[in-house]
Amino acid sequence: MLDPPLQRDADPCYMWLAESVSRCRKVGSRKSRSAPHNSVRMGSNLQRRFTPMAPPSGSSAAPILPPSFSEMLRTGYQHQMRGHLDEAVRTYRKLLQKVPDNVDVIHLLAMVRGKQGHFEDAIRLYRDALRRSPDRATLWYNLGLMYNAASRPAEAGDAYAQATTLDPALPEAVGLWYAARRPECDWRDHDRLAAAIAASIQPGHAPVQPFATLMLDEPALHLAAARHRCQCLRAQAPVSAVTTARRAGPWRIGYVSADFRDHAIAHLIARMLELHDRNRFEITAISLGLNDGSDYRARIEAGVDAFLDCATDPTDAIAAKVRASEIDILVDLMGHTSGNRIEIFCSRLAPVQVAFLGYPGTSGASEMDYIIADAAVLPVADGQFFSEAVVHLPDTYQACDPSLRVMPPPNRADCRLPDEALVFCAFNNLQKLDPQTFAIWMGLLSAVPESVLWLLPGNQGAITNLQREAAACGIDPHRLVFAEKVPVGDHLARLPLADLFLDAFPYTAHTTANDMLRMGVPIVTRRGRSFAARVAASLVTLMGCPELVAEDPEHYAAIALALARDHERRGMLRARLRDMRATSPLFDAARYVRHIESAYESMMARWLAGAAPAAFAVAPATG
Repeated sequence: MLDPPLQRDADPCYMWLAESVSRCRKVGSRKSRSAPHNSVRMGSNLQRRFTPMAPPSGSSAAPILPPSFSEMLRTGYQHQMRGHLDEAVRTYRKLLQKVPDNVDVIHLLAMVRGKQGHFEDAIRLYRDALRRSPDRATLWYNLGLMYNAASRPAEAGDAYAQATTLDPALPEAVGLWYAARRPECDWRDHDRLAAAIAASIQPGHAPVQPFATLMLDEPALHLAAARHRCQCLRAQAPVSAVTTARRAGPWRIGYVSADFRDHAIAHLIARMLELHDRNRFEITAISLGLNDGSDYRARIEAGVDAFLDCATDPTDAIAAKVRASEIDILVDLMGHTSGNRIEIFCSRLAPVQVAFLGYPGTSGASEMDYIIADAAVLPVADGQFFSEAVVHLPDTYQACDPSLRVMPPPNRADCRLPDEALVFCAFNNLQKLDPQTFAIWMGLLSAVPESVLWLLPGNQGAITNLQREAAACGIDPHRLVFAEKVPVGDHLARLPLADLFLDAFPYTAHTTANDMLRMGVPIVTRRGRSFAARVAASLVTLMGCPELVAEDPEHYAAIALALARDHERRGMLRARLRDMRATSPLFDAARYVRHIESAYESMMARWLAGAAPAAFAVAPATG
């Protein structure tokens, strides 16, 4: 996910400021022969430091300042850039006594007040500037940043939406709009936001972060957004010579992640790391995230041959550590998720580089040789939407740790659930929810009296918005039950209290689907076109329940309603899942490790032969 910046140097100052200083410089050059030498350097620094943006057509420009006031503006800005914020504030306020309607000066003062942490004052100043110049996209954008900083996400989203309407090419505006809406389950402009994300690959539109595109079931969009992101990062990546020879010994596999902690990725992968054949493979974990002190972090550190803590390292330092480790296959467990450092892969730090598990889409990096998948989540025909060569594992692409400890089960009262009513469960991250699927869920609550919908915890804004959406559908908001955040062992233990799991779409359940199936809870899901929209369907089918996979919203609702009304059939499905739990390849970690190791050996065989990466399928393990 995007972490919205509060007010980064590279974001708020666009061409409006460069133009303002340029206008001041031109006036000064006409009226004075002794303009300060550093005024020219300041203008050129603006061009290097900030993204140039032409004002939208029809916007009003701030009036040109007289030479004496131009000098005050330059002085204030120099204080601002040097971090002398109090001096900058005094200068700008003094200047505003002379030119109270100058939008550029108001804007600069708002920026400084925001940087000082006076967010409400900055908001007041931005709104003051917008009353004078309502068509400046950058003013709306910076106002959104301040609303974010002031913990006012709804108003931040409104500001980003307006900025995007005025200037679709404004960098990051759509992504920040998304970040202000989705985690809050604020769907007031859902269709407009989705359209803006879809349009982000078109000329004249700023690209969005690839993760945001996963909320649309459009594989071509996912590829275009990821490619653009990697093109931008490639220019920043440290240059690295491709290894052409290797030392003798086991293949060295390096797994890269910021999530070697109490996180879903660690829950899935810990057992696989421990089971790698140390006669054939040497395992290094390259950690990009801080140590959370959890048992999962300690387990992963103990389960690998080398653990490189790179959490605070710059990109070039990480690259140096990886090169020194002489990694043969560098495996990215993050893709475009929060905390990633995908730019190190753009540097080509290993002979073979692989995308795996953490991101259900393409990296978009030409330097990423392979992506590990299975035939259900990524059919051969869909390889056109991936920059990597596709490797199909048998059974499933998803690693799993069947040894995760499950705590003693609670009862329904412990979880604030009704004893007798049917419990629908929707334990996907709340930002995966969308109004269409939520409306189906509300229809199910209406059709099944006394039933409740059990949801993961969210922030108060998301809870309030979902309760409001339920009421708008005629459902008592109290029928939405929000679970408490608990450790993973307790979380797994409470899952059987649910009668039926309702999946989100198009970003379906992944680790959550694994959890539900492990604990015997039937899943109703939809299958879409993209990797993210096919994972739950793949797992449900592998567990012997293909009839629970729908192809469209109507089919999804019909399956769920039929099961909700058929207690006996739900019991049969639970029994089937319980039996499959003991025999399914989904929970056979040793078999899975044999498959992925076979994939790694095939990749290295091609590299040793001088062959380019190519798609292939791993044969199922025998015996």
